[in-house]
Amino acid sequence: MVLGKPQTDPTLEWFLSHCHIHKYPSKSTLIHQGEKAETLYYIVKGSVAVLIKDEEGKEMILSYLNQGDFIGELGLFEEGQERSAWVRAKTACEVAEISYKKFRQLIQVNPDILMRLSAQMARRLQVTSEKVGNLAFLDVTGRIAQTLLNLAKQPDAMT
Repeated sequence: MVLGKPQTDPTLEWFLSHCHIHKYPSKSTLIHQGEKAETLYYIVKGSVAVLIKDEEGKEMILSYLNQGDFIGELGLFEEGQERSAWVRAKTACEVAEISYKKFRQLIQVNPDILMRLSAQMARRLQVTSEKVGNLAFLDVTGRIAQTLLNLAKQPDAMT
């Protein structure tokens, strides 16, 4: 290994070579809740907020996703799905986009990228389980403290 030289990831480079790369300015919407799900996204640079809105337009942030995270994976497993949330750029972003159809073709050639997506989904399920546990077992002060600790772990957190 040469010091100072960034590590390359052949699987990721191969995957990205099959994607369309788009740039989004901060605060722009990448995904609209309710639209037909046909595309998988991968954050190359930047961070996004995943959020839902009620009928009055009030927003609730479900999570923040960062460089290296996939977005829009739910529709990959069930055709005809609609987007379940909005995704908005928190910072300027560079995002790789690939149709579900093309992604399915790629995983036939190289299943490693599917394993990466599956590992992320498993981590998200674990985080969701922890949040449910916190809602059930922590008081308000404990939940706020846990939320602040989790936010401080974000790559672009202010400390």
